[in-house]
Amino acid sequence: MIGEDADSIPVMIVPILAGPELLYRMAGSIDFPVHRLVVVDNGMCVDPVELRQAAGDRVGAITLLPMPCNLGVAGSWNLGIKATALAPWWLVANFDVVFPAGSLQRFAETVSDGVLLLAGATPVWSTFCLSQSVIERVGLFDEQVHPAYFEDDDYMTRCRHYQVPIMFSDISVDHDNSSTLKYGYNDRNAETFKANRLYVQRKHSMEDFTDGGYSLLRRRRLSWD
Repeated sequence: MIGEDADSIPVMIVPILAGPELLYRMAGSIDFPVHRLVVVDNGMCVDPVELRQAAGDRVGAITLLPMPCNLGVAGSWNLGIKATALAPWWLVANFDVVFPAGSLQRFAETVSDGVLLLAGATPVWSTFCLSQSVIERVGLFDEQVHPAYFEDDDYMTRCRHYQVPIMFSDISVDHDNSSTLKYGYNDRNAETFKANRLYVQRKHSMEDFTDGGYSLLRRRRLSWD
């Protein structure tokens, strides 16, 4: 088990598009050592000094990746993994979560090789952990699901298809759900949410359990930029 005698989280990946004050709040709630925090800044909104101050000495290195356009959730998760390819496992979190005391340590102690570990939160994907062996079997996240919603449903279905165990934990995480929509993205989400749901439904009905590749046309059509 990866989590046995865990003394730190090797990599925490956090995408953000807007609302950096929530990211700083999240960083301030980290109470367990994180070797590297990777923030994918899709809105070029994060102040590196404020992030460093909020994270404090519980976080070792901080890699801030300002993007000139919005990679979306799946693209951001994939980039964070690719940028830290030698990590044994990754903890992926929403920017608008708060970690109750002891929750990060529980993730580190609970994560297992070959298992998708989900938080005891709403939604369960607000914080999750996965290891190298999960990615080897299932692949990365489908970037045709852009920019947000249903990339998690797709991955869960693919995990089940490839017989990767999914652990629904009771590890508590406080989450302000759908915070990004409050920054002016409700209208675009009304279109992209339906398009992504239809895409994933069609994909699974065709028994397509791949990572979907990348579509420039779809990326442009569903843009929140």
